[in-house]
Amino acid sequence: MKEDDHIQRHLELCQRIFDRLLAEGIWPWPDSQNPEDLVESKDTPTDL
Repeated sequence: MKEDDHIQRHLELCQRIFDRLLAEGIWPWPDSQNPEDLVESKDTPTDL
């Protein structure tokens, strides 16, 4: 499998998961609707 094929399959999987979350009404998550609440990696003191 070529790298481009792998990336394309990954993106398609992500899209299916996102579409399912929307359809089930569990996206957006109640505690993450405000973009200001998101954590930037530079603000994290340790690796997660």
